[in-house]
Amino acid sequence: MQHLPQGTLFLWPDHWQVIGRLMSNRLHKHISASWLVGLDGDFRLQVDGRWRTTSAALVAPDVAQSLEPGNTHMWCAQLDPDSRYWRALKHHLKDECTADIRVPKACLPAIEEGSCGGIEQAMMTAVEALGRPPERLDPRVQKICDQLRAELPEKVEVQLLADSVGLSSSRLSHLFRQQTGVPLRRFLLHLKMNRVLAHWEAGKSMSRLALEAGFYDQPHFVRTAREMFDALPSEYVTTGWFSVCRCASSCP
Repeated sequence: MQHLPQGTLFLWPDHWQVIGRLMSNRLHKHISASWLVGLDGDFRLQVDGRWRTTSAALVAPDVAQSLEPGNTHMWCAQLDPDSRYWRALKHHLKDECTADIRVPKACLPAIEEGSCGGIEQAMMTAVEALGRPPERLDPRVQKICDQLRAELPEKVEVQLLADSVGLSSSRLSHLFRQQTGVPLRRFLLHLKMNRVLAHWEAGKSMSRLALEAGFYDQPHFVRTAREMFDALPSEYVTTGWFSVCRCASSCP
């Protein structure tokens, strides 16, 4: 069933953002950190088994959550665990897995914002108003993140990665999770799902998408998508619920 577009999905190499109306969802677990802001009202958010009403919130990577946006237009972003935005904002959580934040009205994008430049500038302005200089990421961890993002291997070869940065496999696994909040294998799954979104085209089959993104097979892809979004990309994109803007390539 086709819908009039309810919003826009903006894709960058290290994060993606959405502006528009979202469907309610059941518990799911993004591997990335969540930025959730109501542009014209409050919404309900469940984290760690507790519901609350808020106008803006952060959720740490790999934490189960559920959203009831109601009629509120949402500004949502999924920030890669190594993203500069997330590293500038994570101090708000302190030792918790989620926190409410106060986003100045002057930093909010317009509900009808449709340009990559406009939405990226809004995020940069909001992070500058709320954040600190990004927490330093160990250069060995950053090298691994960049390598996985560039190569997108079928699976994580921890020993090979550890050798490339002069660490033992156990030390790399510990350091990576300590700095990003997610295990290496979960991080790779997140990158694969980003590849699915980046390569989505009308008419492209699920099996082809799964293969191109490095999933073992279509069922593995479907399970991962359900776990991360409580939905398949087709339920938002192919139906026309969202338009897609690939900001790293074709969009201004």
